[in-house]
Amino acid sequence: MNLLARLLTRSEHFAKGVLFDCHHCGQCVLSQTGYTQCPMACPRQIRNGPCGGSMDGHCEVYPDRLCVWARIHQRVDKNGTSTPPLLRSADPKLFFTSSYANYFTGKDLLARTPLEYLDLGTNRKQQAPQTASQLERKLRAGTFVFTSEIRSPRGAEPDKVRKQAELLRDHFDALNATAYLNGKPSMPSAIASAQIVKCGVEPICQSVCRDLTKTAFISELITNQINGVHNSLCITGDFYQGEPGVKQVYDMDSSLMIYEARYLREKGVIFFTGDKMKDPPKPFIGGAINPFTTPWNVPIRRLKQKVAAGADFIQTQVILDLATFKEFMRIVHEEGIDNDLFVLAGLPVIISKKAFEMMPGVPGIRVPKHVTERFAQTQDIVQEGIAFAREMIEEVRAIPGISGTHLMLFGIDYKVLPSVVEELREKPTVAEPVCTETE
Repeated sequence: MNLLARLLTRSEHFAKGVLFDCHHCGQCVLSQTGYTQCPMACPRQIRNGPCGGSMDGHCEVYPDRLCVWARIHQRVDKNGTSTPPLLRSADPKLFFTSSYANYFTGKDLLARTPLEYLDLGTNRKQQAPQTASQLERKLRAGTFVFTSEIRSPRGAEPDKVRKQAELLRDHFDALNATAYLNGKPSMPSAIASAQIVKCGVEPICQSVCRDLTKTAFISELITNQINGVHNSLCITGDFYQGEPGVKQVYDMDSSLMIYEARYLREKGVIFFTGDKMKDPPKPFIGGAINPFTTPWNVPIRRLKQKVAAGADFIQTQVILDLATFKEFMRIVHEEGIDNDLFVLAGLPVIISKKAFEMMPGVPGIRVPKHVTERFAQTQDIVQEGIAFAREMIEEVRAIPGISGTHLMLFGIDYKVLPSVVEELREKPTVAEPVCTETE
């Protein structure tokens, strides 16, 4: 870079840094974000947001700061519910160069041009099954489904996964294989999912933007296809807060991850490379949403973006504030979003006082005063947690647009989960296979 180019680049960075908190990506999309703030100012540097940890208009990572993406949504479509454009991942080759120079030379044309949404039809919930997922078949048949989750062990202990899967096998329609809790190493979700398959249970592999490049994500989809894992949940992932910090990937955000998976499923082409694939993975694609993000229209716009990107189902953040969730679902129903998307309400099973006391500090969770008082007064938190979860299941089941629930355990004793759903779910008509050992 010659002296003139360096001078232009540094001058631009300074001026736009003062005005827009510019982070010098060299492919400016301020015109797409209402000239509010550089989206790269988000600590995750995601090009479509916000993440699920944003609450009360503030950032998950730095709670004293306003959320970049909440501000952008309000500037671009204040109190509106339009579908946002899907911005591409930033091109690293253009970092620390002049966006003005790149604009006039056309170097950044592709990077700053929003993706074109796929034509996926309307009333998508009424379409025939498109994958090998049994979860998809149950949802399309109108079954109210129950899902839960298994925590991947911190070490190479597949027997722990199989033990949990065997315990929950006859009580849930699918199990999320969670991994890398708090950004810390564990058995990968794809490996845990393969162990769940061996127990005759439908797994949901969690693909996390924090940990995967685009290459690694497509490779994970291939791994899942080989292992008979037909559900993929695309999520941002919580921000690693340890000391010292570690490099977190965020090569894409969750909407872009959904788009990559759906593009491959629909066209048999890896979008970001353009390479054709023979017999491509065809996952049933899920995402997550936090109904409690504010302002109120932000999660609605974000949900619409994920639907347009290709999501088939959504699991929500933990619901404790039922009134706010009902209002969120009223808008989802009025906007017709639930015609194209299966919504699974995320519900807590609280069996530990210590875990409950930590809940207000978990990004994206809102704990109403009456819930706090209820659990503070109980003498038997396990029975209270089971009763509360069963009450919440009945409540959300009556909400238009809800297709199932996703139970999240706050505690460590998985043995309580079957009692939560006892007599609430439809019994399987065919006996499931027993768990088999690894060959």
